[in-house]
Formats: sequence, structure tokens, C-alpha cells
Amino acid sequence: MAAPLAETLAQIPDVPGVYMMLDKNGDVLYIGKAVSLRNRVRSYFQDSAVHHVRTQAMVERVLDVRTVVVTNEIEALILEANLIKRYQPPYNVRLRDDKRYPYLKVTNEPFPRVLFTRVVKNDGARYFGPYTNAHGLRELIDLVRLVFPLRTCPEPIDGRRRRPCLQYHIKRCLAPCVGYQSQDDYDRMIEEVVLFLEGKQESLLSRLQREMVTSAETYNFESAARLRDRIVAVRRVTEAQQVVWRSRIDMDLLGLARAQGQACVQVFMVRAGKLLAQEHFILDGVADQPDSVLFSEFLKQFYTARTAGAPEPPGLSPLAAVRTARGVEAPVPLPKPNAKALRSAASAIPKEILVQALPLDNSVIEAWLTEYKGTRVRVLLPQRGERARYLKLVQKNAEQNLKAFLAHQEVQETAQAQSLTELADALELPEPPHRIECYDISNIQGSNPVSSMVVFIEGRAKKSDYRKFKIQYDKGPNDFAMMQETLRRRLRYLRTKTDIDVARRDGEDSKETTQTKLVDELARKEKFNKKPDLLLIDGGKGQLSAVMEVLEEMDMTGLSVAGLAKEHEWLYVPGQSEPIVLPPNSAALHLVMRIRDEAHRFAVTYHRQRRGKEMTRSAVDALAGVGPVRKKRLLIAFGSAAGIRRASVDEIAAVKGMTPALASRVKAALEKSP
Repeated sequence: MAAPLAETLAQIPDVPGVYMMLDKNGDVLYIGKAVSLRNRVRSYFQDSAVHHVRTQAMVERVLDVRTVVVTNEIEALILEANLIKRYQPPYNVRLRDDKRYPYLKVTNEPFPRVLFTRVVKNDGARYFGPYTNAHGLRELIDLVRLVFPLRTCPEPIDGRRRRPCLQYHIKRCLAPCVGYQSQDDYDRMIEEVVLFLEGKQESLLSRLQREMVTSAETYNFESAARLRDRIVAVRRVTEAQQVVWRSRIDMDLLGLARAQGQACVQVFMVRAGKLLAQEHFILDGVADQPDSVLFSEFLKQFYTARTAGAPEPPGLSPLAAVRTARGVEAPVPLPKPNAKALRSAASAIPKEILVQALPLDNSVIEAWLTEYKGTRVRVLLPQRGERARYLKLVQKNAEQNLKAFLAHQEVQETAQAQSLTELADALELPEPPHRIECYDISNIQGSNPVSSMVVFIEGRAKKSDYRKFKIQYDKGPNDFAMMQETLRRRLRYLRTKTDIDVARRDGEDSKETTQTKLVDELARKEKFNKKPDLLLIDGGKGQLSAVMEVLEEMDMTGLSVAGLAKEHEWLYVPGQSEPIVLPPNSAALHLVMRIRDEAHRFAVTYHRQRRGKEMTRSAVDALAGVGPVRKKRLLIAFGSAAGIRRASVDEIAAVKGMTPALASRVKAALEKSP
């Protein structure tokens, strides 16, 4: 055991908390919780301890341990789940998270909207999910908007709009923006949407029926007709739901299937006795772990996601906890609890959760879920009866979904391995490329130039490693110079710690050494220092020659490079005048074309964003001392830059936030502008 690690272990307190095992690079290997941090963490490093092979391999890599102290075991459980989701440690059981799971979001604004999102914030909005099928979620949102005429436009409702948009005329919105629908009426409709999403259709139908009768009795037949149509639409959806329980019970059933070192958890969500939804999740890091551990970790991570966006139970802010785990001592104020968000989180947790194996920390999980819901929540292992029979059906679904996943994974991995092997043979690489980086330039006659870098790991896109560059070159259209700038800015991050040691030994000036340190720190922090096995350039001989100049300049000629020319899809490599022609139907050709097209898409998207911003710029944007707030107030007051130009200094100064001196400068600047 290293001396620094021994010193750290000696200082660990005997209190509840969460511990994080770190390797030599500072990457998180494992995250766990304990009632006593001192006893739990030290148990890993005792000479007499007998660990599983997997745990022993993890312990041998540990060089540091960080701890976060909390007040009780429930807070430790919440923090552990949040940190596992954030860091995705390789030795933890975790939900497979190649992408963020989608959620349905009911926004927190005066006239809320229903949106598709993958980003969950503690912003007072209500979130429903997670869903594993993005297409299915989009269909659900379309159904909600069809049944309930909610607004979809993001513009603020401030009374300035004079006429409704097309959505009103096709009866998909009741135009609250022009005052055709009141705030109270809209809020009632949002409550109906929430009841619909929570599976409480019977309560919703009773409410709509009462409102329809009331409208008819007051001779408001148009409103009654709209309510009648809504009732018909809700009943159509309700009739399609399968009744699985005679009693009106809320519960989740969790079935587990394991095969080939993988695991799948199937979730059936039953509300009021009806099967509301079903999802399945693939778990990573399940090797040699008992079912009790898998259910423990899944329950914590799944219900943390289900209650996302709601305030945490009193005593712990997840943002404060993450900052504490990072060593940041700045205080983080707790957000004000949002009653609607709390109710939404409570409805996401049923009264009963049926599992095939009880979690090891079952009592703590029950206490945590009970605190969220406000009423007792039980995690049960049914032994016989209707619950046990239905749980077996859920397990069969899990087995089927895992079988389909493994079959798809096998086909995909075989195709990827074949394409990488073919590519390595064609380019005469020593081994199939693990990490491929592809670059492309996008501009229109040199205006708003940008470049993109996309990354493929083992033949799969890794979007978290994508980068986009705002090109600084401004001497007209020159794709070669722009590509060289991009490569210089990217490859400088490949400088290693050895460069710092050499700089110190050779006595380089302090400025250069400081810059090298900064580059290395940024590389480690941004994970931008991973060496590519193949640089793929969108272009032919010209682009390839420009890239080789940069590699020679930076002494990195050992990197493998290839250019893909668009006209014939030929590959060009350094030192060969003739192109490499891949067979038309080869897997390698399809791979490099897919990578090149992705780089092109990413670059063009960024270029369009820049071009769009440039097209909407006005003379007001260039005014010194006029920020977004003042700009908005000036445009509201005068309508346009021309209107501001026509106004007098006194009129400009009368706008809130403006001063006579600033008004004079604004007037003078606009008079000079074209």
C-alpha cells in the first residue's frame, strides 16, 4: 500500500457517508456507501481480507480514496445513486447509459408546455420517465397534444400578440397568447394532462364528465362539445390498457434475466390495477454480482431517475453533494421546494414494488422511497399467489428482451469487427483502429468558417467526445489553412507529462512551461488527450498534404492518417500517389463513409447555427454598454435600430436602464452605422 493512501485511510472518520475509489489518473473506479466510512473503506485493504477476484482487481488499482460525510444512511443512499449516474464507475452495477434516457417534461411557467427532453434539472418542472423508447415517447407527446390543446410555442405570453397563430385555427391550441383562454382554464387543463400521464384516467374522466354537464347546463355548448371530444379520446386510450389486477392497486413489478455476463431488468408499471407502461433496462458491471445487489443498485438508480427534477428530501442537495465530492467548498443554497414537482415525484413511486430478490439494504431503500412519497412504500418478494405468478410473466419478458439485445449486439459487434479489420488491412495498419477521429470544414466563401471533429470508438459514434471549432482564420476561403488550424488546436492536447519533465530539465522559460502545464491540465480535465489510432480527413490529396505539414511541424508523423475523397470515395494515404479503392460493398467502405458523413453533418449543423445568428444580428448588438436586457427594452420602445436612430437622446435616456451619457453614445454610434 502506498504511503499517501495509508495516510488517507488513517484519517477517514467513523461516520455515515459515501466513498469514491480513484486510480492513478484520478478516474473513479467504484462508489459505495457505508454507515461507518472508516470500517467499510479499511476493510478493502486489510491483509487478512478475502475478496472476490473482481473486487481484488479493483483494490489493486486504487491509489486514492475520497469520502463525503452525510448525516444518515438515507442521505448516503441518495448521494451514492447520484454520483454513480454522474461518473459511471466501471466496478459499479449501473444502468447502461450510452445516451441520456428521454423524459416527458411539463414546464414550470405561467402557461406550461409538454416537451421531449433528455436533460433533467431541478427547475420546478414535472418530469415523467425515464423512457427507453424515444419514438414511443414522441408518439405519447403527440397524443397528449391531440387530446389536450396545449400551446407549443416558446414565446412569452405578455399580452403583446394581436392575433392567434395557425395552431388555433386548426383547433390544436386555444390561444392563451391573445387572451382567448384564461390562466385558470389553462391550469385546469394542465392538471388533466398530469392525471392522464400518471395513469389516473378514471379520476380524469369523472372530472371531465362533471365539467361537460356544467357547461351544458349553462348553455355553453361549444365548451361542452370540446369536453365531450376529450372524454372520447381519453376513453379510447384507456380501453387499450390491459387490466391486470382486480383491485385498484399501484405497484411496480421488476423481473430480472441474466445471460452471457449481461443482465436485463423488466419493469411493469401498474396504476389503479391497469398496466400503464413497461420498460426494460440493460445493466452493466453485473459480473459475479448476486441478484440482491443488482436489485439494490437498480432500485436506487431507477427511482432516482423517476423522481428527477423534484427537490431532494430535506437535508441534502445533490448539487451540493457533487460539489463536495469534487472538493469544492462553496456553499450551495437549497432550492425552494415546488409543491407540484413534489406531487409528481410522489406519484412516480408506487406503494408496492415487487422484486425477485430483496435488496441487501432493503430497509434503507424503503425508508428513502417512503420519505419521497409521503406514505409507506414496501419492497416485497412474493412467494405465491397472483403476485408471484404475474412476476414470473415479467421475468419472461425480461428474458425475451435480453435475448433480443444479445442477438442484436452480436450482429453489430461482428459487423463492426469485420469493417475495422478490413480497414486496417487496406491502410496497412498494425491492428484494427480502436479510436477514429474524422475532421471536416464548413463555410460559404470563407464566411462563418467552422470545423468538426467526430469520434468513433470500435466503430461506434461516441458523441460525448465530439468537438466543434470556430475557425479563427479570416483571409478568405482556404479549406487547407482551416484544416491545419483545426489539427493544430486539437493535436496540441496530445502533449504528455513527459513534455513537462523535459521542459523543466532543459530549463525552458517559465511562460512556455506554464503553458505546457495548462495544456496538460486541460487535456486531463476535458479527456481530450486520447491518442487517435486513425485520423480521417474529408478530402483528397490537397487536404492530406496540408495535414501532413501540421504533423511534421508538431513531430507527430507517427499518427496514421487517411483522406477520403468524395467524388469516387477513394482513400489517400501519405507516401502513395495512387488511391486505395475499397470494394463498393465492403464493410470498411461503409464505415468510413458513415464516419465522414457524420463529420459533415456535425460541421454543417454548427455552420448553420453560426450563420443564423449572424443573419439576426442588428446594429444594436454592436453598441458598447448595451447588453441583452437593455437591447430588449430599446427594441420594445422603438421597434428597431432605425427607430432608435430616429429617436432623440432624451427619448432614449427615458428607457429604463439607460442614462443620458449612454443614450448619447448609442445615438452617435447608430448615426455612424450604415
